[in-house]
Amino acid sequence: MSTATTPRGFLGNLPAEVTSFVGRRAEVTLVRRMLSSSRLVTLTGAGGVGKTRLALRVGAEMRRAFPDGVWLVELAELRDPDLLAVAVAEALGIREQAVGPGAPGLAEFLTDQRILLILDNCEQLVAACAELTETLLRTCPELRVLATSRHALRLAGEATLSVQPLSVPDPEATCTVAELDRYESASLLVERATAADPGFAVTDDNCATIARLCQALEGVPLAIELAAARLRVLSLEQLLDRLTDRFRLLTSGTRDAPARQQTLRALIDWSWDLCAPAERALWSRLSVFSGGLELDSAEEVCADDELPAESILDLIASLVDKSVLTRAGDGHRARYRMLEVVREYGALRLAEAGEQRAVTERHCRWFAELAAYSDRHWVSPDQAALMLRLRQEKANLRVALEYAVTTGPAERALRFAADLENHWFVRGFLSEGRHWLDRALAMPAPRHWTRVKALRVAAWIATVQDDRDRAQALLADARELAGQLPRSVELAYIPLVEGNIALFSGDHATALPLFERALGLFREVRGRSGQMWTLAVLGLTRGLAGSPADGYADLIACRDMGAASGEVWWRSFALWALSVLRWRAGDDPGASTAAKESLEVQRFVAGEQFTVGLALESLAWIAGSEGRDQRAAQLLGASDRMWRAMHTSLSSFRSLKEFHEECATAVRGRLGRRAFEAAVRRGAEWTAAEAVTAALEQPGRVPVPRSDPPAGADFGLTRREREVAALIAEGLTNREIAARLVVAQRTAEGHVENILSKLGFTSRAQVAGWLAAQQPGPGS
Repeated sequence: MSTATTPRGFLGNLPAEVTSFVGRRAEVTLVRRMLSSSRLVTLTGAGGVGKTRLALRVGAEMRRAFPDGVWLVELAELRDPDLLAVAVAEALGIREQAVGPGAPGLAEFLTDQRILLILDNCEQLVAACAELTETLLRTCPELRVLATSRHALRLAGEATLSVQPLSVPDPEATCTVAELDRYESASLLVERATAADPGFAVTDDNCATIARLCQALEGVPLAIELAAARLRVLSLEQLLDRLTDRFRLLTSGTRDAPARQQTLRALIDWSWDLCAPAERALWSRLSVFSGGLELDSAEEVCADDELPAESILDLIASLVDKSVLTRAGDGHRARYRMLEVVREYGALRLAEAGEQRAVTERHCRWFAELAAYSDRHWVSPDQAALMLRLRQEKANLRVALEYAVTTGPAERALRFAADLENHWFVRGFLSEGRHWLDRALAMPAPRHWTRVKALRVAAWIATVQDDRDRAQALLADARELAGQLPRSVELAYIPLVEGNIALFSGDHATALPLFERALGLFREVRGRSGQMWTLAVLGLTRGLAGSPADGYADLIACRDMGAASGEVWWRSFALWALSVLRWRAGDDPGASTAAKESLEVQRFVAGEQFTVGLALESLAWIAGSEGRDQRAAQLLGASDRMWRAMHTSLSSFRSLKEFHEECATAVRGRLGRRAFEAAVRRGAEWTAAEAVTAALEQPGRVPVPRSDPPAGADFGLTRREREVAALIAEGLTNREIAARLVVAQRTAEGHVENILSKLGFTSRAQVAGWLAAQQPGPGS
């Protein structure tokens, strides 16, 4: 047997382009570790996500470990499985006469070679690639194989890594210039934009646009490359505006790229061609979903005579294998996602098939039924799971509601928007709920209880948002229509909402009989959710109208009813109300205990804002009563941030507003204006999770001292460290501090680390707040 035509130690045939590589440091390290323990590693993922470039980078970094070379075998253009071994031999530079035909001859040739073989784009020849790889690994003990494919080769001992898109800026947060390079997608976009336009630079003015572009392109490297090429002729803003038609816009790849990677459409055409007819049908139908889906949704929305429901699971598994779908998260229920570009492609195919209207109708019907089921089972052990499901389906709910309010019937649109009442309140989506209810109510009005329900839910939202006139008008319409219809549980909700309007106005005398009437009606029809709501506000009203203890019995009844039924949210509300009344009675320890128990809702209903905001507020009042002024001010800031996120404020609830102002005035007077405002800002900077951790006084990301630091203490800071602390308070980064002080950046970082250590802080915001507290202000 002849030997290789190239000398031992040759470093293979990797292209020079691997020297240009953005991000993926963690993935490179992981793949190298995987190759050290597994002889076959397969990188899977959607087209354009960067599997090939990652494989090439790993190969380049591991050249020293493979004295006989790291060899790339490009299979994207190969269609005939019988030519696979030939293609590998050609990539290795082996003369045809040097090996026997097929896999056995190639295996014999490579028997004593220490080689890393990169098989790129195995998906269209996956069976042949698996067979050849199995043969080579069995007979070549020093061989390692790194494969890229839309799906795994499924061989024994294979290790797989699903390659995800590059990290993108959080759409919920403001991204600064200094922070932008933390995100791999932004780094790639900036690098490619600079190549396309040498005058390109990141500035405060374009930073937000770059972040939005990365979000719109979903961190997909190919999409970013194609988009950046357009910057030769478009501005960033124009590029962002035109991304609504990605397949037309992103058509300018480099000439030396494979044909399928020169346009986004061609790349996804490639994936489509690899799918069987049933897989294509499901792909196109799944495009009606937004933000992901679960198996039961797919079975309801996508199944018909062509695709029976019992076939959907296997088809989803196939689309996951082909990286059309990815499984997201690690919750109790599997959830699947499509990249937006893949979903848009499926939507085009669905329209071509003439199925868009029918599938979209089924999508709307399914999510309207989910909303109705959640409303019916609100008071049950399933409450937390249902709230989580609705939160996860937020994007699908929006799509379905849009269809409902634009196509009708009006009765479905009204019921759909109103059945989500708990979703609007628990999540703090008050303005969104009002938006959909207003649109549904504007449709031709059926004389039906669904309209009464929509009117009273809209009235309740308007009450919380301090739009009292609108609330009264909506409730008057509901009352008038209810008088013309047969008896329903909705009759009990009308005095309940009317009582809430009075309660929020501070008119306790008017609210009390309305709540008592509502409670009697709910008990007649055994409406458990209405009973719990009524008990919670009735107890609070009784305690505010007279002695605080007058409300305890109703609130405890509500709490116990929730505990017995597995309900979480109204139980949490009742505990918050109990904390307010105990605080008013002078029982600070009891009030604190009730408020902290109320906060436990966030363990069951992630993302809950309404009662969490209330509990933070009452804990602030309690801290103010105890003289823990820094804590009080911080919690006031955290609570205020939640109200602003819900597009409302405590001003809509007169009694709470008065308690808030009393607390703020007292704490401001003791701390001084500047220190108070600094502490409030610090609390407002907390995330919801950090705020809850601080409120519960548990170890976490935000330490809450049991006593406030003495105003004049310097905690051993040197003169230079105090100077650096002042620059931190100005919002300067370590790099900017180094430039200001004319020192090395590492020196500046050392000063910041020392300051945090000496003060016992974990964030720069805490340093800024502490420094502000050292400055005397009016009233101090």
